[in-house]
Amino acid sequence: MLTADWIALGLVVVFLALGALVGFGKGLKFFTSGIFGIIIAVVVCYLTLGFVLNIEFVQDLLADFDEWLRGTGSVGTFFADINIGKIVAAIILFIIVQIVRIIIVKIIKGIAEIDNIIFKVINKILGAVFFVAVLAAITLIVFQIFAMIGGETYDNFFANLEGSVFLLDKICENNLLIPVEFCSAVKLGYGGHFLVG
Repeated sequence: MLTADWIALGLVVVFLALGALVGFGKGLKFFTSGIFGIIIAVVVCYLTLGFVLNIEFVQDLLADFDEWLRGTGSVGTFFADINIGKIVAAIILFIIVQIVRIIIVKIIKGIAEIDNIIFKVINKILGAVFFVAVLAAITLIVFQIFAMIGGETYDNFFANLEGSVFLLDKICENNLLIPVEFCSAVKLGYGGHFLVG
């Protein structure tokens, strides 16, 4: 086993233990509130904004808003030119996601922490699974950061993962968080230069 494998195994054990100790309800609240909650909301908005903007109803609203802005004069035209409507739509979507997130987390936390022996066991098991899932997400983000840096830094990092028992090299190479075209550029040896070239 590689050093990276031992580190990964150690982290999995630690996160499993923490998850079982904290429980799913409290773990979910911790990782979906504060700065973590904002990050999750931003990611959800990033992934869904394109879909929302393609909804015919939303497109009609944006078109009407754009027309109204241009009718108000040069200042309105300026804001229309920088697509202020899409920025407003993104802000509204962010607020909606935040509200939905808070409601869902409170409901799930309430159910998961019911004072019953069966629910307590389920809460511990789900907590362990949830914390490992969080670890997986953090790992993908770290892999993405190295891929975006690219060049020799990425090559050296990837070399430390090659031959991993836990297939860390394959996970890094096929990171779900990285666009397909970027993955191809990294595999071809362009590294982070893909972002600027």
